[in-house]
Amino acid sequence: MIQLCCFFNYAPLYRESVYKLIDEQFYCQFYFGREVQEDKKSGIKKLDYAIFRHPPIEFRNKTLLRRFGWRTKAAFLAFQKYDTFLITGDFVFSYIPLLFLCKLFGKRVFAWGHGIKTRKGKMRLFNDFFYKSLTGFLTYGEGGRKRLIELGYNPEKIHVIYNSLGPRRHSVPQLKSDVFTRHFGDDKPILIFIGRLTPQKRLDWLIKAHADLNRNGQECNLVIVGSGAEMAGLRQCAAKQGYENKVWFYGECYDDNVTRELLYNADLCVSPGNVGLTALNSMEYGTPVLSHSDFETQMPEYETIVEGKTGTLYRKGDYADFYRKISDWLSNTNRDRGQIRQNCYEMINGKWNSDHQLEILNGILTSGDK
Repeated sequence: MIQLCCFFNYAPLYRESVYKLIDEQFYCQFYFGREVQEDKKSGIKKLDYAIFRHPPIEFRNKTLLRRFGWRTKAAFLAFQKYDTFLITGDFVFSYIPLLFLCKLFGKRVFAWGHGIKTRKGKMRLFNDFFYKSLTGFLTYGEGGRKRLIELGYNPEKIHVIYNSLGPRRHSVPQLKSDVFTRHFGDDKPILIFIGRLTPQKRLDWLIKAHADLNRNGQECNLVIVGSGAEMAGLRQCAAKQGYENKVWFYGECYDDNVTRELLYNADLCVSPGNVGLTALNSMEYGTPVLSHSDFETQMPEYETIVEGKTGTLYRKGDYADFYRKISDWLSNTNRDRGQIRQNCYEMINGKWNSDHQLEILNGILTSGDK
């Protein structure tokens, strides 16, 4: 039986499903960082450790000399009973002794992360050591695997595990409601965003586009679900545009019964910056997604957006194209909303779910892959 050690930088709530499946499938011990970055709040809700059979052990994410990442306990674990490690896939210097000792003791180390998009820069030699020392690397998307191969890393060691928010759904309940009609007093199309309100999301563009659509006679409403550093600025932006009565700042919400009703009844989820888990959350309830097409700055989840089927992509940095894509999507009356909803369900149930992740992970860890 594999003696698995899962050593991750943090325990985000959104990974509860896949971590629970790993805990049920393998004999393993989880280690988590107390915070994503040393003594700093990440804004990412932490999962409840009660879901695990064995209580997770926490470590500190430290920064040495103000620049070098260090995860305490890492090297110490090489001396424990574990024969296989699954670690967060961003390089930190505490991985050097861990990888060296695991190589010496004949233990396997798999990393799980985004990968890198360039071998340039001061970290090039360390990244080369990291990727070449691993038994295998698990990327969130096909693009991440392709780029690592382009950079010269061994394709046999690189596997795509995707990402998830939950298990496969055999059915999605009918959630049609008048939630937006009750709030806005009309039945105009609904644009929605759900996620953390950060500068990278460029939600100021979404508020501007929403106002421009209404100014040009294409009436619609906007719902923003989430909280974050940009909240105050976005409220000011909406007031400045003059259509704040058509913008609903719902705020932070972790109640699935609420968020799924909001997403199910919306027409288009819009994430002008990188899209990330917002795409999975939206498609899980049948709502298509709009984001940008620049791989270099996108998150892997943008691969779920198939033009015209599960959403649409615009040219990054081109506001005119961004506005046009929203306008075209809302005005296309020939598009079958029921088929779009089904396309979204099929995308999530195909690869972007925790059951599929476990199937991939199980195949890799039990294959004796060296």
